[in-house]
Amino acid sequence: MLGSAWRKTLTLIASLALVSAVCVTLGYAGGYGDSGDAVPTKLVILHTNDVHGYAQSADGVLGVAAVAQLKADYQAEGYDVLLLDSGDALQGNSFVNDSQGSIVPDFMNAAGYDAMALGNHEFDYGADVLQKRMEACGFPVLGANVTVDATGERFAQSNTVFTLSDGTKVGVFGIVTPEAKTKSSPRNTAGLSIAQGDDLFACVQEQVDDLHAQGCTQVVCLGHLGDVPAVVPNTAADVVQHTTGIDVFIDGHDHEVENRTVEDRAGRKVLIVETGCYLASVGVLTCENGRWAESLVTAGSYDGADEDVARMIDAEAADEDARMSQVVATTPFELDGGRYPGNRDRETNYGDLSADAYLWEATQVGGAAPDAAIVNGGNVRATVQPGDITLRAVHDTMPFGSQLCTIEVTGAQLLEALEAATQNLPDEMGGFPQVSGITYTVDATVPYKRGNQYPDSTYYAPAEPGARVTVSDVNGKGFDPDATYVIATSDFIATGGDTYHVFTTVSQDTKRTLGYADYQALQYYLSDELGGSVPARYEQPQGRITVIGSRS
Repeated sequence: MLGSAWRKTLTLIASLALVSAVCVTLGYAGGYGDSGDAVPTKLVILHTNDVHGYAQSADGVLGVAAVAQLKADYQAEGYDVLLLDSGDALQGNSFVNDSQGSIVPDFMNAAGYDAMALGNHEFDYGADVLQKRMEACGFPVLGANVTVDATGERFAQSNTVFTLSDGTKVGVFGIVTPEAKTKSSPRNTAGLSIAQGDDLFACVQEQVDDLHAQGCTQVVCLGHLGDVPAVVPNTAADVVQHTTGIDVFIDGHDHEVENRTVEDRAGRKVLIVETGCYLASVGVLTCENGRWAESLVTAGSYDGADEDVARMIDAEAADEDARMSQVVATTPFELDGGRYPGNRDRETNYGDLSADAYLWEATQVGGAAPDAAIVNGGNVRATVQPGDITLRAVHDTMPFGSQLCTIEVTGAQLLEALEAATQNLPDEMGGFPQVSGITYTVDATVPYKRGNQYPDSTYYAPAEPGARVTVSDVNGKGFDPDATYVIATSDFIATGGDTYHVFTTVSQDTKRTLGYADYQALQYYLSDELGGSVPARYEQPQGRITVIGSRS
């Protein structure tokens, strides 16, 4: 922590000056301040999103202790400060996954968080565990568009109101992406409904109207939606354009940095902001006399840290470090765990290795020999640099702990799955199939034709399977749409996660759980089958997937 209040102030000023060179700052008269109503005179909203367990300060990571100190710095400057998070805080790396996220509320409470929105990965440990985590948070966890089917009641608190020192009120409500039904394992949200489309817009307008009725002159949507084409019509921009009265939309989910305005239904400009992911930066929203502006404090531009919060996090990390530093294997070259371009839009060397690990582990267990394996690209989450591959790197690569299984599918069902899982190409998609034992081509220059919407999903089946995807080989035997293939995959895919709804029916009848988590398959493949050293054949992708019209 910095030694004096004066030095803290200088550091803060310097950090904000630095980010001005890389971040466009927007300011405009917004909200009910335009009509002469009382508005906050000196408010700062610090916001984070998609932290995914990156709580400890590290190279490129600010850490939660820095967030805590940043809040204290602004308070010392006389600002009212709200600290908000837009979801995906409880899950993401081995540090927090080992405790099923139970340590995260402690960190966030210590840092002084005032509210957070549910993210899709908050559901990864199951709804019952999530309820316990919400109870442990000393602040509201918001999710206005999630309801319990059995009762019709909301699963989480909808909104909250903050009264500032000048007497004005700021209302905050939370919404989560409808993709949570398929971006977490579908079993984790069984019995819950998540409003989407017109129902989502109606829910949001209800929240805005309710907060205005409570006397709020500024309304903040704390969302976890993202703005990528795959989630249309449930993006942050969609919500703004179909509603009236939001002043600022703080977003998450797609791991992007955003700072732009979108007009709402009444033609008012609404600021949409997002900070990326993994605490590489913290968003700083200032509202002075009704004018909003956004800037970023980035890792490397700010060296403040709350000592008490840092000690708490470092103590937890030390216990985990002792176990997770075990070396599993070595690699002479980088294993590409990139998102986009990377495992969500093209074949990668790490995608090949991961799929091979699935296939190998499934052959070790016995039973029907698998023909092929599929790993969704969104499950390959971390790049490994040349050198040692630790147990932590393995867990961080596959942090969700999905169970490995086999299912039997027809060639036609396999083709539909591949077509649906590549529908967003040339843009990225978490369902993108990294494969072993399959060779296929996607022509991304051909438009994807939507068929029926999959049940409990935001995705649409292909109207014409095979229009974009051509499968040339499965297990060295060519491809037959009438043949039956045994596919090694994760329970997430087998139960309809991402775009793989076509597998849900067959998995009920043919799914065979193998008793290993996905990261265990990767670990044992590296140590046992590869003898602790990644061979040269994995230095480059092996030509299993061809994408015509790729942008990468």
